[in-house]
Amino acid sequence: MRAFICGLFALALVAASGPVTTTSAVAAAEFELRYSDLGPPRGPRAEALKWWAAELKSRSKGRIEIEFFWGQSLMKGKDNLRGIGSGLVETAQIIASYTPAELAVWNYASVPFGINDEWVGMRVWHEMLTTTPEAVAEAKKNKFKLLANNTTGPVHLLCAKAPVKNAAELKGKKIRTSGGLTNLLKGMGAVPVTIGFGELYQALERGTIDCTQNYTAFVKSYKHYEVADHLVEAYMGQFLAYGIGVSQKIFDEMPKDLQDILVQTSVEYMDIYAKHQIDFTKQARAEIIAGIDGKKVTVHTLSDAERAKWAEGAKLFNDKWLERMEKKGIDGQAFLDKLAKVTAKWEAKLEKEGYPWAKTN
Repeated sequence: MRAFICGLFALALVAASGPVTTTSAVAAAEFELRYSDLGPPRGPRAEALKWWAAELKSRSKGRIEIEFFWGQSLMKGKDNLRGIGSGLVETAQIIASYTPAELAVWNYASVPFGINDEWVGMRVWHEMLTTTPEAVAEAKKNKFKLLANNTTGPVHLLCAKAPVKNAAELKGKKIRTSGGLTNLLKGMGAVPVTIGFGELYQALERGTIDCTQNYTAFVKSYKHYEVADHLVEAYMGQFLAYGIGVSQKIFDEMPKDLQDILVQTSVEYMDIYAKHQIDFTKQARAEIIAGIDGKKVTVHTLSDAERAKWAEGAKLFNDKWLERMEKKGIDGQAFLDKLAKVTAKWEAKLEKEGYPWAKTN
C-alpha cells in the first residue's frame, strides 16, 4: 500500500502536464460527469482537480470521465448545490456558506481562527462530514454525496488601496466577507459586503469594496494582484466549508467497483491538493511581492497582539452556531466534542508521520 501511495505522489508531480496514460484497453465512458466550478482552470486546486479527473479515467479504464465547466460557465457557484440536487449537473464545487440554511452543520467549518494546517483541515472535515450522522443526513437531504473537502489556506485580508492593520482601521471599511467572518468583522466596525468570489476582481477594481477576505494562492490564480495593492496576513484560520459533491442518484447508479474508485481517488485528491496548495502559496507570495507583469502587492503581517483581539470575536460564531443546532434538534456540543478529538488525531498524525508526500522525498 505504501509503495502504491509513493507512486501516486510521484505521478502527481507530472499530472498537470497532461492526462495519465494506460496500456489497458479503454472502454467507452459509462458515466460522463459534468463538473461545475467557481474558479479558473489554474492554481493549486485546479491542478489537483485535473489530476483527479485523469486518475478517475485511468483507474476506471475510461468508464468515468469528468467534463469541467470552469469559472461559473455552467451555473453560478451559489447554484451548484441546487444544480446537483435537481440533476442539472452531476458533480460540482459546493460552497456551504452560499446555502447556510441547507448546510448548517458544514458551515461550522468556516469558523474564524480554527484549524491552521491545510492538509489537517481537509482531512478532519472530510472525516466529520462522512462519519457523523448529522452531516451525513444534511448531505442526503440535499441529494449529494461528499467526495472531498477543500481548503482556501490561511484567511487574510486583501485591500485595494490601503491596508488594514488594526481594529481601528477596520471601522467603516467595506469588506467582502463570507461564513463566520461576516459577524466577526461587522462587530469590529467593518461594513460587510456579500458578493460571490467570482465577482471580486471587478469589485476591487471599481471600488465597490475596500478589502476582501482572501488567500495568498488565490491572489495569484484569480489575478487579484492586478487590482489590489496590499495583502494583510491575518492568519484567521481557513475557509473549509466547501468541497466536491456528486449527485447521490448518480453515485447510487454506479456499480460497486466504480463507486470505490470514485471514493478512493477523491480521498487521495485531498493529499494532492494540500501539497499543491502549500507549495503554490509559498511561490505565489514571493511572486506577488516581486511583481507579476509590473503589478506588486505589499505584504503586511498582523501583530500577535492584534490577532488575539480579533480572535476573541470568533466566540460569537461558535455561540450562534450552537443556537442554530439546538433549533434543529442537533446536539451541537457533541459534534464539537467529536471535532476536537478528530482534529487532535490528525494533528498528531502529522506531527508523528509528516505529510504523506514527504515520504517520497
